[in-house]
Amino acid sequence: MSDDEQLVYGVPAHTIVDALRGAGIAEDDVIAVLGRAIARQSGPGLTTTVTPPFVFQTNVPQQAPQCELHFEPTFSHPDFIDGVTVVQAGETPTEIGFNHRFHAIEDDLAGIADALRTVSNCMKELRLELFGVVQELQVKITAIDRRIDPLKDKAETKETKEKEKEKDDKESKEKEGKDGKEKEGKESKDKDDKERGKDGRKEFVDLAGTAAPGTPPPAPDQAEGDERTFISLEDRPEVGRDALAGEDG
Repeated sequence: MSDDEQLVYGVPAHTIVDALRGAGIAEDDVIAVLGRAIARQSGPGLTTTVTPPFVFQTNVPQQAPQCELHFEPTFSHPDFIDGVTVVQAGETPTEIGFNHRFHAIEDDLAGIADALRTVSNCMKELRLELFGVVQELQVKITAIDRRIDPLKDKAETKETKEKEKEKDDKESKEKEGKDGKEKEGKESKDKDDKERGKDGRKEFVDLAGTAAPGTPPPAPDQAEGDERTFISLEDRPEVGRDALAGEDG
């Protein structure tokens, strides 16, 4: 690294560029990322263009006070006792009567109905808000996919080429190894055949006492009789000659 090379947060600029290119980032995006990083580390005094964060147009509040429920039951019925409890319609100092009890039940039912309407309206509103958020997410994700697809295609193409190259290298090595083994086996076979030929000629000479077929004739300076194989009549022993003479007589 040279002394005047640009550092980005303590990292050489060429290292960041190589990493971004290796990840398949387009050249324009590499320049944009590196430029923003250099601008940000230069201090707040430098005006930079920063991509604004994504903001949902649909407002979904974290809390909704209008959806809170405050229903509390008011009616409580005491048990009646047969033959003891006085049953009456109107209210007296000692008995509230059936009319009051039934109206208390009506009030509780009305409160329950209000609570159900509140819950239903809040769920309807929340469903509409979620639908709007999902629509915005769909648009945003589609835009991101359109930017990522070219990068993904480049990465897949690069990966496919690397796999094909590895496959070709492997097949080439296997073929070279196979050819080498076949060549080595052929040379070994030729060597064995040659040695067996030499041993066969030597064995023939040892058994027959003569040169094997295809063996060149002896040299001229070879001593007389060295190449002779059979015994002539003159070389027969005396006993054999006398025996033959007696037969002639």
